[in-house]
Amino acid sequence: MKKFNTFLGVLLLFLLPLKFGGLAVMTEAGGFFPEYFTDWFFITWHPHATAYAGIVLLIFALLENRGKLTRNKLLFTASWVLLPILAVLPGIIRGESVIALGEISLLSGCGSITAAAALLLQSDPERRWKFAAALLAGAVAAAGYGWYQHLYSLEEMRQFVREQEALGIPVSHALKFKLTDPRIFSTLASSNTFASFLMMAMVLAVYGAIKWSKQVTPPQAAKITFIILAVLIFVPVMLLTRSRSVAVCPVAAGLLALFSLPKIKWQWKAAGLAAGIIIIAAGIIIALYHGRAIDSMGERADYWRTSALLCKSYPLAGAGWGGFFRTHMTVKLSKVIESARDPHNVVAKFASQCGIPAGLIMLAVLLLPLAMLWKHRFSPELPGAVFWCGVIFTLHSLIDCDWQVPALIAASGVLYLCAITELPDREIPRMRPAVWAVTTVIAAVAWWSSYRYLAGDHALARLQERINPPTPEVAARLAPYPVELLAQEAAAIRPESAAIPMALGDWYTSVKAYDLAEAQYLKALELDPIRPAAYARIARIELKRGNTARAEELMMTAHRIFPMGREYNLEKLYSERL
Repeated sequence: MKKFNTFLGVLLLFLLPLKFGGLAVMTEAGGFFPEYFTDWFFITWHPHATAYAGIVLLIFALLENRGKLTRNKLLFTASWVLLPILAVLPGIIRGESVIALGEISLLSGCGSITAAAALLLQSDPERRWKFAAALLAGAVAAAGYGWYQHLYSLEEMRQFVREQEALGIPVSHALKFKLTDPRIFSTLASSNTFASFLMMAMVLAVYGAIKWSKQVTPPQAAKITFIILAVLIFVPVMLLTRSRSVAVCPVAAGLLALFSLPKIKWQWKAAGLAAGIIIIAAGIIIALYHGRAIDSMGERADYWRTSALLCKSYPLAGAGWGGFFRTHMTVKLSKVIESARDPHNVVAKFASQCGIPAGLIMLAVLLLPLAMLWKHRFSPELPGAVFWCGVIFTLHSLIDCDWQVPALIAASGVLYLCAITELPDREIPRMRPAVWAVTTVIAAVAWWSSYRYLAGDHALARLQERINPPTPEVAARLAPYPVELLAQEAAAIRPESAAIPMALGDWYTSVKAYDLAEAQYLKALELDPIRPAAYARIARIELKRGNTARAEELMMTAHRIFPMGREYNLEKLYSERL
């Protein structure tokens, strides 16, 4: 049992980093890799399926451990697993239940992996080396895949899109826009999140280089060689992501280390601060010439402004899940066209949509493991390395991370547990029934929420693929199913989703059944009154009927909801007649 569980844990932790290149954030992305099992396994595997891997690992861990945890592991696991799920709940009051369900699915799935790792490390503390090595090996493999995507894969996908359009198969504007982005992993996942993980992996790799060099003669030369190798593996790929956090997080972590070192003269601290400012300034200048740095940074500031407005208006329970998106459309000041789903800051995300108490809970979740490892921050052993991994993770969570990539959360949780396993600890008597009960509840929540979310996503994807098939093979497979039937099946699972009547309305529009299309768009507005796309589509139908005044009124309503949306204006109305 122990050997099998070790293998299972190592396999899962090796695969987690590869998901940074395989988080299909768009329905169409799955159609780009239909040929090989490995492509499905690494690329189109749905992120919410992470829960099932966590549940399997948790069941085997419970069979081996029988619910025994020490104080430190129990404290960390309880905070990392339970508190985020509790923080989700207030956002259901005013928010969209589908988004809340997705949050619970992701967090409980990551919690299952974390709880399983805690139990496995309690049974055999030596597993920490294997778990850390598995994450590092997965990071190396992901970095290699990053080079492959940069050199070959993106161009292959662009060529595929050109072939699809030549065949008359529609490709969404959003996906085509993604394919013009040169950042690696930007098409399928979050390049910023991938950069954050690479920074953590590099810290771990440098620690491993120092540790392994002691086994080689001469050790000093080996140490230098291994450190240089670790840097060369990760830094070039980090730069290819073009993430601002690559400049900010390591510099901020370095300054924290400098200012927290005992007996350091103020001159050295001043020099370090000046060097940090120069590095960040250089990063901004580079970003100006190789990206949309000013617009992007302005958009980040705009996120914080919207979050502050929501916290002021809804301090206790937040604006609800989806409230940030609906509000940000109307109040944003930056000229960036897109409207973000959340503020790219996990504390602001929860505070604005679930209330200030929920935001404080998430801040405590971030800071607790750092507080547990603070005394060991300069230790040459694993706790010292993991502390600085945690600093980078925390900084990124407060700058550019919304905790939507489960691989990052689960990997961070396991790394923390590997370090905590080395700390002095003590047994807690008579806690086994409680551990069994809590882990059983977490597994049940993870299974139920992920099943419901995946079932809804699957039904919606079938409907969207039936309307706009990504490949001829998909079109042939779904041809026997009437569009209305697929829409009914999707609505039965997600009756509150406005995306379903919107999709059905688009299909009716494509076959020129405008009355039926309008009925579906109106149904979408009943479910989500702040949906500019629905108003714009009805406006085009009214223009087709000759009701010019009504069409202009509807389009201006869409413009008031999302003033920065280029498609919501009178010029666009007349240029895209049905």
